[in-house]
Amino acid sequence: MADDGTITGWVLEAPRLVAGQSVLTLALPAGLPNARVAGRYFLARCGATSAAERAEQWETYLRRPLFAVGRGPLHPDAAREFGAHECWQMAAPLTGDPGYGWLRGLAPGAAVNLIGPLGNGFYLAPTTRNLLVVADAARLAPLLALFDAMLDRGGHVTLALAGGAVDAAQLPVAVEVQPLPAGESWLAALAAPLRWADQLCLALPAATYPALADAIRGQRLRLESGFALALVEADLACGYGACLACVVPLGNGGLTRACVHGPVIDLLELVSI
Repeated sequence: MADDGTITGWVLEAPRLVAGQSVLTLALPAGLPNARVAGRYFLARCGATSAAERAEQWETYLRRPLFAVGRGPLHPDAAREFGAHECWQMAAPLTGDPGYGWLRGLAPGAAVNLIGPLGNGFYLAPTTRNLLVVADAARLAPLLALFDAMLDRGGHVTLALAGGAVDAAQLPVAVEVQPLPAGESWLAALAAPLRWADQLCLALPAATYPALADAIRGQRLRLESGFALALVEADLACGYGACLACVVPLGNGGLTRACVHGPVIDLLELVSI
């Protein structure tokens, strides 16, 4: 870790396309907080690799959030080069944003300056054995780490996928994929999964939250705290709640800062009771 509290990641390979986003594979120092990886994020400094460049080059001013997709040990060849590091995978949206474009263009061996991991990720209760993941294809990547976390404990994962398709080869074989129909009928298709699920993790537009909460109440009589967790969309600019760019509304009329109190927030807090 640098004197300014940032960390240096090293690009291990060219980015690959996973679930509609570009996934970067980085070597990061071992010992970083690694609990609840899904839903947590790093802030990457773009347009500069060295400390001297970071002090002078500000064409890309704000850091860009990269959501953690997974982590694990380095390949033996990389371990010999980087020593006490771990392999982290992070998702970068495929947009025309110059910061993300710069990140996607980094060659293996390039350095990336990062802050993180930040935020609160998805929490899987110890009793959860049947996990329902509801997401559209464009928002799925930050939830991918949930699959291995659930399967590693011997659980079952069903992905209810809206708004497009995902290459099944990019998902664990044991994950059951159920495409959701377009239009309002997608809620009806969730009726049976909502009844048997122990927990629901979702990444959908905020406009869908009230209807989904009503569907949960319709199938389970009530929406309980901890049952449904949502990855909210917010501008994650500073990572510490100081700039207030990440403020999102709550169901009780209040506001919260998604970068520190989220970006994973209980659906019960996001909708009116």
